[in-house]
Amino acid sequence: MALDFGKTSRQLLSAVGAVAMTSRTRRQRFADTIDRALAVSPAEAVRRTASVGRRPFIVARAGAEGLLDSHPPPGVPNDWTAVSVDGSHIDVDRHLPLRCYLINLGGCALTYGANPDCRLFSEPTLAAGDADLYLRPADGSPDEMPISGQLLGALRTVREVERLADAVAALPSDVPVVALLDGTLAFWDLQRGNYPGYVSETLIGVRLRSALARLRDAARGPRPVTVAAYTSRPQTTEVAGAVRLCLCGSDDTECARRCSARRSDRAQCDAAAGFDDQELFAALLEPGHRSPLYQSGRLASRFGVGLAVGDEWSHFYYVNSGAEIARVEVPDWVADDGNLLALGHAMLVRQCALGLGYPVVIAEAHEQAVVSGHDRAEFRKLALMLMEQQGLPTPESAKTLSKRLPWV
Repeated sequence: MALDFGKTSRQLLSAVGAVAMTSRTRRQRFADTIDRALAVSPAEAVRRTASVGRRPFIVARAGAEGLLDSHPPPGVPNDWTAVSVDGSHIDVDRHLPLRCYLINLGGCALTYGANPDCRLFSEPTLAAGDADLYLRPADGSPDEMPISGQLLGALRTVREVERLADAVAALPSDVPVVALLDGTLAFWDLQRGNYPGYVSETLIGVRLRSALARLRDAARGPRPVTVAAYTSRPQTTEVAGAVRLCLCGSDDTECARRCSARRSDRAQCDAAAGFDDQELFAALLEPGHRSPLYQSGRLASRFGVGLAVGDEWSHFYYVNSGAEIARVEVPDWVADDGNLLALGHAMLVRQCALGLGYPVVIAEAHEQAVVSGHDRAEFRKLALMLMEQQGLPTPESAKTLSKRLPWV
């Protein structure tokens, strides 16, 4: 029997009508939420969000700039440089006879002003020996962790920051620099894995912190160096959570009992629920403007294991790039220096303008780093060919062969 469109259309009409009614109500709730949140003083926002407790929604901690506001970008220097490093990798393939992985780092440095310049690089590094394929504790104990999957992604992130520090050090020392990473400063790949302590100590405590220290020291040199990570179209709700918290006023125990991530049985909280950070700042920020500076309420946002709440080194703000609302994370030494923060904001907005709404230097670094599907297939062919030339066995798994051979 064919679909009865008479009955279906009546049901669709009813559903669309309900959605339209909900949308109108939501728009009114959103406008009321914005008005109420703008009336919260910076001091009250700091007090309310200082200790978020164990709430069912994530809450950003507000700073001296308050809960919601809009900051225009300052002017860009006449001479300045934008530099970025991105990475891609080929993971260990259990169907390939040669156990190995490859990390490809790509970078771009663009100098503007009296002496314009462009520097591009692409640097592949193959790891095939035990020393590179496993992570081992520094005390010489026999424990080890194979580097693949999420752990390889974490290692690549560290390598990107290390290479960014190298790139900054290689630049002329007479112009300001904005050093940009694609994505977040949170160490997601390491946070998701259940790894032993020596893994985070090696990657974070030793290597990552050393690279960050080099960038921090560069910022204290003869020319200003500001650092940021840029996330396009974030799907975060931390500031929206802070707005709910400031407008509701309940303690975390009551909140955990009466609220969920999307709604609450307290009218003042429920009226402010269900929004995300992009919505808030799309309504508040003009092109080029940024939000106040916040600290993340996510436990996984901390680079170091065991840091107390409030001791995270990274901060974030939102910016209207002209094409989207983006999230920008900055390290603590940038957040604590108003000049570096303003300089980074100005140069980032200019990069977005040059890149049609996305930082052009990040886009170019990505182009140098990307490993395409064709590249991966050619890498596999090359590895097998070189093994055969050396007289080494090249057995392939039955699964791989079945994908390449016809059944009929």
